[in-house]
Amino acid sequence: MSRVDRKIAENLKRIRKSGNMSLDTMAARTGVSKSMLGQIERGESNPTVATIEKIAEGLKISFDELFYTREEDIRVVDPERMEIYREKEGKYRIRQIFGYDSRRTFEVYQAEIYPCGSMRDITDKEDAVRYITVLEGELLLHADHEVYTLSPGDEVRIAGGKGYQIENRSGMFARISILLSFERGTRR
Repeated sequence: MSRVDRKIAENLKRIRKSGNMSLDTMAARTGVSKSMLGQIERGESNPTVATIEKIAEGLKISFDELFYTREEDIRVVDPERMEIYREKEGKYRIRQIFGYDSRRTFEVYQAEIYPCGSMRDITDKEDAVRYITVLEGELLLHADHEVYTLSPGDEVRIAGGKGYQIENRSGMFARISILLSFERGTRR
C-alpha cells in the first residue's frame, strides 16, 4: 500500500467514524459501493480520482481532507529546533512555526532580527493581513510614510498591499512573532 493510499484509508475511516456512519450509510451518501469503501478503508484498493471525488462530494468534504495528514490535537513547538525558513545573513532569520495548510487560513512565524539588521521591502497580497507581536528588543517600523517605535509587548496589524520594513537599530537581537492571515481559499 502506498503512502497516499494509507492516508486515504486512515482519513476515510476517521471521517466515517467521527460522523457515526456505517459503511452502508456512507455508501448511500457517496454512491460508492459498501464493498469498495471497505476495501479503501483496509488499504486493499487503490481508488480512482473519480471514486475519491464521489466520496468527497457525497460527504461534503474537501478533496484535500482525504489526502493530508491530520495534525495532532496538541503540538509543542520548540522554535530553537525548528528549521530556518528564510535567512538574510547578518540581517534576519525566520522560522516557520505553523506553515501553510489548506485547511486553515493562517501561518505563524518567528523572526529574529540581528543587531543593526532589518527586514526590508515586505509587501503581502491584498487578501493577507500580518499581525506582529514584539517579543524582545526595540524596533522601528516604517510604513505609510510613518515611523513607529515598537517595544516588547507591542502588537501591530498591517493590511495586505502595504509595504513596510522593520529595523533593529540596537546592538542586541530582537525577536518578533508573525501571524499571517488569509481570506478563506486564498494564499499568497
